[in-house]
Order: sequence, then C-alpha cells, then structure tokens
Amino acid sequence: MAQPNQMNNLTTLIKRLEAATSRLEDLTTIIPPPGSDATSISSAVPAQGTRATIPALQDFAPVVAAPPAPKPPVVELPASIEEFDELIAKQVALYVQYSQQIGGLVAEQSKAVESCFAEQRKFLIITLKAKKPEAGSEAGSNLLMQLLSGMQAELTKVSNIRENNRASPLFNQISAVSEGMPALAWVTFDTKPADIVKEMRSAAEFYGNRVLKEHNQKDDVHNKWIQSFYDVLKALEAYVKQHHLMGVTWNYHGIDAAEALAASSSSPISLTVAGGAPPPPPPPPPPGPINFDGPSSPLSKVSSGGDMGSVFEQLNRGTSVTAGLKKVDKSQMTHKNPELRNNSIVSVQSRPGSSGSLRGKSPAPPLKSKPASLTKRKPAKIELEGNKWIVENFENDQNIIIDNTELNHSVFIFRCKNSTIQVKGKVNLITINECVKTNVVADSLVSGIELIKSYGFAIQVLGKVPNVQIDQCDGGQVYVSEESLDVEVFTSKTSAVNIYIPNAGEDGDSAERAVPEQLKHTIRNGQLVSEIVEHAG
Repeated sequence: MAQPNQMNNLTTLIKRLEAATSRLEDLTTIIPPPGSDATSISSAVPAQGTRATIPALQDFAPVVAAPPAPKPPVVELPASIEEFDELIAKQVALYVQYSQQIGGLVAEQSKAVESCFAEQRKFLIITLKAKKPEAGSEAGSNLLMQLLSGMQAELTKVSNIRENNRASPLFNQISAVSEGMPALAWVTFDTKPADIVKEMRSAAEFYGNRVLKEHNQKDDVHNKWIQSFYDVLKALEAYVKQHHLMGVTWNYHGIDAAEALAASSSSPISLTVAGGAPPPPPPPPPPGPINFDGPSSPLSKVSSGGDMGSVFEQLNRGTSVTAGLKKVDKSQMTHKNPELRNNSIVSVQSRPGSSGSLRGKSPAPPLKSKPASLTKRKPAKIELEGNKWIVENFENDQNIIIDNTELNHSVFIFRCKNSTIQVKGKVNLITINECVKTNVVADSLVSGIELIKSYGFAIQVLGKVPNVQIDQCDGGQVYVSEESLDVEVFTSKTSAVNIYIPNAGEDGDSAERAVPEQLKHTIRNGQLVSEIVEHAG
C-alpha cells in the first residue's frame, strides 16, 4: 500500500513544480516599459492563487513622436525674375512711397504704375514657360495682344489720369509719369529694347525738369519723388540690358503661349521647385533593324553598327575606309557636263526658294507684324467730352472746324494725317500728339500749344499765345502774330523747326528763324555753360 501513496505524492509534487515553473516563466516575460515605476511592476505580478496573464505586446511598445509636417516647397525663381522682383521691391516701392506722401492724383497714378509692373512680371514668367507666338499671322498677333492686355490696361489708366486732369496743379507730375511709363513697351521690341526705355526716360525729363524747377529745394518731397521715378526707369534700362539685350527670350521648347496664358489665369504659375530632381529623361529609341541583305560597304557597316566603337574602328582603318566607294569619272559629273542635268533621273523637289537645283535657297526671314495701331485703322472722331474736344484719326481732311468753344475748353488732336483743323474762339490749351503733316489754325489761347511726336506740322495763332512746347518733333513751322511777340517756345529732342516772326524781314514781311539744334557746352569756374553754335558763311 505504501507504493501507491508514494506515486500520488510524486504526482502532486510534479504538478506543484510545474505550477511554480509556469509562474516564474510568466514573471520573466513581463518587461516594464521605459519610465515605469514600482507600482506598475507590482501590478503586473499576479496575486497568490491566481494565474498570471501575459500583457499584450502593444502595451509595452515605445511611444514614437509623430514626424514633423513637411515644409512647403521653396519656389526657385530664375535670375531674371529675381532681379525684376528686386526692382519692384526697391525702386518701384520707393517711388510709390513718395507718391503716397504727395497724395491726390500722384498717389492714384502710382497704384496703376505698380500694377503695370506686376502685369509685366506675369508676362515675363509666361515667356519662360511658353514658345513665342507665331509672327506674321493674325492668330499670333491676337495671342500676343492677349498676353499684353494686362499691361495695356494699366498703361491706359496712367494716361487717362493725365488726360482727364489737365487743369490740375499736379499736371507736370502726372505728365512726367505718363510720358515715361511707355518704357514698359520694351517687351514688344526684338532688337535693342533698352533704347526705348532710355528714350522714354528722356521724354519724362521734359516735364520732370519743370517739377525740379518748381520745387528746387533739395528736401522737398516733389524733388525726391521725381528722382525716384527717374531711378525706376534707370533700373529698368539696366535690367533690360543685362537680361534681354536683344529682346524678350522665349522658351523654344516650352508649351503653347495660349496654354500658358490659360494656366496663369486659372492658377498661380508654377516654376521649378528647389530640392526636387527633374524627371528622368526618356529612354532612347530602340535601334533600327539591321539590313543583312544590303550592300556590305564600310559606310553601311558604320551606320548599322549603332555604337561609337564601330565608328572609331572604321576611322582607324585610314585610307581603306573609302575602298568600297565607287569611282566617278569626269564624264559622269553633272557640274562639268550640263547636258547630264537635263537627263538626270533625280527629281528636283519643288519647294519655296527652289531655282531648279537640288539645293534650295535659304528661307527668307519672317516678316515682322505691324503694331496693332497701324494695322487697324480706327474711325475718325470729333466730339466734346466734358471740357475737352477730342479730334482723332482724321486723314486727308482739309476742312475740320471746331466752333462753339469756351474759355475753359481744351482741344486734343491725336493721330491725324494730311489734315487741317481750325479752332474758332479762345480756348485754354491745344495738344497735338502723334500727328503727321497736320495744320492747326487757332484764334487765341489762354495757356498755350503742346506738340508731341508730330512730324511736318504747321501752327498759326491769329491772336495771343503765351507759350509753345515742342517735344520729340521733326519738321515744323510756327507762325506768330504781332500780339504774340513775347511768346516762349520750349523745345526738347526737336529738329528742323522754324518760327516765322511778323514784320522782321525786308519790306515788313515775316522773317523765318530756325530753332537752334546744335549747342556747345563748356566748363567755366565749375559750371556748365551752354552756347548756341553759329556757323558763319
């Protein structure tokens, strides 16, 4: 009987050992997480009489901080755009700052100037992405006008502020800006666009010098303002010389300009992102099939090899490389036997510029499209808008009469050709702009006459005229009456202008006096002295 009891004790002992072993195994598998205290460890130990449960693995997983949000990509701008942005941030911003100090029309005009530079920046970014519209075609011209429409609208605002406020005391200020802002049209010139910027700066100085004369104190805000506008045009000229010496550079391999314009209108224009690698180039095309049945000349072997090793292998053969070529006798040479050219079996491809030879002439350069102002002739118009008479686009009309005028009326004559205009009564001001061979006869004026960019003109005032201003004109006559012998004539960049003075010639006739064009400048006692050059003969 002792033997069964011993077996039962042994079985009970084994079970107790297995339970203790299982408990020890449970305790050794529990690993406290980093930073846990004794309380968490003791809570993991099972109470006596209970079986330990193994915690899930995720309960002890280390806490990983969330990765930081990626920074927005930095747009890498080309050097030409960066420098244009610098021009806007420095010179243009300083000009706008002084304009806000002056206020009124000057501040209003400066906003249009700032917007015009912003529109030109958009245009320059499009040229980096797109191909140039086809020159010489109507579709290409219309597309280019759409690209420039933003700048044109802002330039029109700048000009309208001047034209609608001629009686303003700030007329010289807004006129200087209006004459200088067409410098932004440099983007339409294909050769030496910096010259147009320089020319427009000279035009702005005509009115800018009046501002300096009126506000001759160095600390005057008007003085600083006009100098800041000069700096804008000087910086623009330097920028064009550096980045667009021979015109705006388009992207030859870019997208269509219409597509780029649509993309810029719907969303901001995207450029290359810094840090991102460009897409890999496409794989090369598969080599063409090798013609095993063709002639086995050395040249055919080189062309069918497809690698540079075969090319150098053939070149290293020396004179034997031409061993497979056929010898041509002199009797078979067409340039020495004209009769062979008539019987040639080779057909001459007909193409533009071909003169019967196999080699055609080089294509002629494409014709430049004319500006829209020359291709589309606007209808003639004469009407009174407020206090200003508008006379424009008349051609070959010798009987244009403006009557029913008043003392505060002004007359603006624009783009007339081969015409004669009579202004009845006394008016305030007459402005003649971009006219060719146009004659104007006026009774009397309060302020004076302005002539801008006109050629072959003739002006006659029957009564009183205080001053005549001539800017960028060539070939003209001014007839002065006896009442206007004290008239003041201002000229700038003008040539071949004569003034007829009454009772100054022989027998009481009018005398013709030429306006000097050549000046001599000398330095005397630190001052620049200018004198008219006289030619004795």
